[in-house]
Amino acid sequence: HQYSIHPPPPVPSHHPSVAMSRMIAVVFVAAAAIVAGVHTRQHAPEDELAKEMTHDLEMNFNKIAPFGKEDTAKELQDHAAKTQDTLVDAVENAEVAEIKRAVFRALTRLRAATIKEFDTIARLETQAIDAYNDAH
Repeated sequence: HQYSIHPPPPVPSHHPSVAMSRMIAVVFVAAAAIVAGVHTRQHAPEDELAKEMTHDLEMNFNKIAPFGKEDTAKELQDHAAKTQDTLVDAVENAEVAEIKRAVFRALTRLRAATIKEFDTIARLETQAIDAYNDAH
């Protein structure tokens, strides 16, 4: 027997993972643009102040409490995970709301078309009755 490997079916463009991928791509492009802007700008007077502050920080570095404890990192990681979950939930809720709006619009249009057709039938029936009465 020969086995063939088939690629998975394409993911529909309205799928939440596609929306999330697009959002991540936009964030990366924006970050790249910001980084490119930082590297291409000319030296401003603020740069001298930044150098002075960096020098002061280096001189006082040993006086600063250690940073990066494991519990702090875990707290930040948990907060980031919760924030990401909230963002994903918000995107999914927005998609659900848009689907509901689309269904409501479609049903409203269908209702309007149905009413129009019934009005047309009633008008034609009334015309037929009037024509019969005129003939007899």
